[in-house]
Amino acid sequence: MEACPPPLSKWGNSFCTAKEAIEERIDANEHYLSARENLHHVPSLVDLAAERLANSAAALQDVESLDDVPPIILSVNIWRWHRIPYPALCRALVRLASEGMEPEALEGGANNVDEWILLNEKWLRDGNQPQWKTGLVTFSDTDSVFPDSILSQSGRTIARKGSLPGYELLCDAREPRITIQPSVEAFERTFEHMSDGSLKNLDWNNLFVAGGIVLGTLLSVDSREGERCSDPRWKSSDIDIYVYGLTPGEANQKLQHLFDTFCANLPAGTPTLVVRNCTTITFYARYPLRRIQIVLKLAESPKNILLNFDLDVCAMGWDGASLWMLPRAARALETGCSVFTMSLIRGHYLSDRRASTQERIFKYADKGYSIRILPSYLASLAAQDGHGEKRLSSVADGQRRLTEERIDEMQNRDDSGMEGAVSAWGSGGLLECLLPRFAGYRRSRCLKKGFKTFMRFVALWEMGRRGEVRLRQDIWASTCYQDAMTTYDDAPTPRYRWDERFDIAAFQTHMARANADELRNWADTDFHRRLDRLGAIEGFQRTASAASVDALLAEAQDIRMQVLLPCAFAAYANDVVRAAQARAGLRETALLVPTVRGRGTFDLAGAAADPQADGLFLWRVGAELMWQQLDRAVDEVFEALYAFRRVNEHLRDPPVFQARRLGNEFARRKVYSEFDAFAGWVGLEKKKAKKKKR
Repeated sequence: MEACPPPLSKWGNSFCTAKEAIEERIDANEHYLSARENLHHVPSLVDLAAERLANSAAALQDVESLDDVPPIILSVNIWRWHRIPYPALCRALVRLASEGMEPEALEGGANNVDEWILLNEKWLRDGNQPQWKTGLVTFSDTDSVFPDSILSQSGRTIARKGSLPGYELLCDAREPRITIQPSVEAFERTFEHMSDGSLKNLDWNNLFVAGGIVLGTLLSVDSREGERCSDPRWKSSDIDIYVYGLTPGEANQKLQHLFDTFCANLPAGTPTLVVRNCTTITFYARYPLRRIQIVLKLAESPKNILLNFDLDVCAMGWDGASLWMLPRAARALETGCSVFTMSLIRGHYLSDRRASTQERIFKYADKGYSIRILPSYLASLAAQDGHGEKRLSSVADGQRRLTEERIDEMQNRDDSGMEGAVSAWGSGGLLECLLPRFAGYRRSRCLKKGFKTFMRFVALWEMGRRGEVRLRQDIWASTCYQDAMTTYDDAPTPRYRWDERFDIAAFQTHMARANADELRNWADTDFHRRLDRLGAIEGFQRTASAASVDALLAEAQDIRMQVLLPCAFAAYANDVVRAAQARAGLRETALLVPTVRGRGTFDLAGAAADPQADGLFLWRVGAELMWQQLDRAVDEVFEALYAFRRVNEHLRDPPVFQARRLGNEFARRKVYSEFDAFAGWVGLEKKKAKKKKR
């Protein structure tokens, strides 16, 4: 890699910073894909025999493969065997318990089911399984996975344990027992009417429904055929559909088939609308028919789709014939909680597991699923300052008191902004309106701010459960796909009410106005009149809509966003994307088109020779490039462009300040050790030793 020149004025080293970040991440991803697991110790002959048994082809597929293993061998090795199916682990643990034996604890290793699941998932992600179904849980495994459950004709009832090791948050809504569908046939019938029959006669090849609607179907055992789901927890759930194993062209054909199926199952004369943003395409009809949301990501397999989910209980999907779950999803059903890892805070859609948001965490807390921090994380804190769980409890209790005191102050002042209600988690920011003098409450960023900030939201949720404040939950027409919480801050469709008053024409007008407002508001921040010399922005649209998929995929409906950046980077980005298009056999297009004044021309190649020359560009995303994971190089270029958009979100700042912030943007995906990152999030970052003054 060429060395960058010394920093200059204006944009500084922004071009080099962005280019190096892209190339380093592409190299790191290639290294990751080619890496193989290594043994961390020299195994004994007993270890080798046990590993060979646990990792045999039969053990990887058959949950009964360990039934003939002597209990003493199981007790010594069960926590070491991360490659056996989760149902086989559950059967082995039941068998050991019946023999009055416990698994042998490993020093510094997995010593409970939840730690084992984390290591097993690493193997599911990194290992070379014979097929994507290996290691996943299905209905046929439920007897083994839920050994104490009671199966009846109407459902399978799972009783939950009273307490679990670790530190729990948001557990006030958790139910002591749940009932799930008794069979795949019952699940299919319930899914049919919960989806309003909108997917009837669908060709399910290369399609996978995952997330909340699948969980809702699994738990809606009281729903009767022909009736809409009466459980308010799932009333507004969209049908999230993923595409896997296809090229962009094939995926677009699948989109058309999906839309044709959707329309064929609607009542005659029902109007439709197809809306596209940066991460999804959504089908609308009339309220209350469920919206269908297609996630614009070309996944390798259903397993990869599930592995990327943030919350454990959401990592389940339906392929039209079978229900598939990650082991952590089955465990979440049993425990009523999602296990905390730093991926919830710092995950990314391009990494192993994406991050979550406050909106999703509290949404699923309302549905009865808490967050649990495992004992190993608490032990890592104790290693830092000798306290561990006491440290967390102290911080949490302090933030609870602080929040309660602030609300008491507002109530005593009869604050006109209170009005006995708190706005929804995502509609403007809960604490932004309720606690305006608390620093650091940017919407969807409370998790990243740290444990203290997060605990203030937890405290309000707990007060809402106790009836001390009323939390108003609004339902909107916009469908904010979960990836909007990562770096795709541009993703959500403008908010519009989704209820009996929903009107397609009014919604389209609202979106057009939102596009115009966003561009005008951005230009209004240009106090230094930097845009005067850069040309006019024509055709901007962050959200596009049409009456059909065919119309939406036309060039006139491409997503087009403004971005201000060095011309050298624009030329580089165009070259990278064209090379990726050539590799994929796609038509080569210009990703970034410079704006010009009047009928003037712009020599991008000439301007790119000067690393300080900047330009205003229209970032155009067409019907093929809209699919994420087409090519890692394209994804990384898009990430860099979103970073540039964020740093020049307000044009009042001079480019030199934007250049500094750009470096911070690329540092957001820096890899930290799990426990060091956790300590930093809690507030126990190691302080650098101060140099003594001479």
